[in-house]
Amino acid sequence: MKSAAALNARQYCPTRIQIDHPLNRSSEHGEVTNPTSTRPGFTLTELLVVIGIIGIMVGLSLPAMQRMRELSRRSNCEQNLVRLSLALSAYAVDHGHYPTGTIDESTPIRSVAEGYHHNWIASLLPNLGETSASTAINRELSVYDSTNEEVRRLQLGFLLCPSANNLQKNTTCYAGIHASSEVPITAENDGMFKLNTSVTESEIRDGLGHTIFLAEKLSRPEEELGWISGTRSSLRNVGHGINGERKRVQEPRDSEIAIADTYVGGVLSDHPGGAYLLLGSGEYQFRSNSMDQQLLQQMAAIADGEIASKGGDGEPLNATKSSD
Repeated sequence: MKSAAALNARQYCPTRIQIDHPLNRSSEHGEVTNPTSTRPGFTLTELLVVIGIIGIMVGLSLPAMQRMRELSRRSNCEQNLVRLSLALSAYAVDHGHYPTGTIDESTPIRSVAEGYHHNWIASLLPNLGETSASTAINRELSVYDSTNEEVRRLQLGFLLCPSANNLQKNTTCYAGIHASSEVPITAENDGMFKLNTSVTESEIRDGLGHTIFLAEKLSRPEEELGWISGTRSSLRNVGHGINGERKRVQEPRDSEIAIADTYVGGVLSDHPGGAYLLLGSGEYQFRSNSMDQQLLQQMAAIADGEIASKGGDGEPLNATKSSD
């Protein structure tokens, strides 16, 4: 007869259970079989279908990704314009007038590395928080003098549009508007920034909200003289449609075709479909390539007496636009 202790031990000892796992099964020859060895894999056709589907999904997502990147670049471009607008307003408050477009003894301005050519950007540097750069400029001498070489080669990030390509580091993507037509830079221009002349707010009879102060620009590398140069490098007109000069500026040039030194050029950007304009009121507007040319010219003249109610591409004139 079994003792009570043996019975108790039997009650508390768990019973061992044999688990019937596939790997524990033996074949007729005593070998352990692996069930995964008989599982079928993907066929070549199935792999090609999957790869094709992935390719289609990537292709559909790329335009959206590019659009998002461009929106980000536009946002940075807008911030650059806001900074310039605040500096222009601060300068006007401090001096009672807006900065002179360019300064030189000769007229009209020739876009060559000769002359005095101190410009509106150099005047704005203290208001842009660039006091050291402003102090480094020798204003007794030409901007092309060797004493100004270091500051002339300076790269200022707020002057560069993130969407712009093939730029010199010391350029500006934002130009002051000197005239409403393609004419040389003189004191008689009808735009905001001209030769040897400072404009006061009272002279802008069309109103700040109807007058273009700045616009985007691009230059051929061999034509670029830097942001400090009061030539076509920092001044433009609206004698051409928006992005109307893309072919001349960005395509290979025929060696037999040359432009005059007094030629200035128009509004141009690498944003798809248009370019930014900055009005005197501080509003920035993205205007399409199809903007009405007559309206664009009216907005560039500071006192032509013309008031437009439409923006030329279906938008109100005073609408701040950051996208198409």
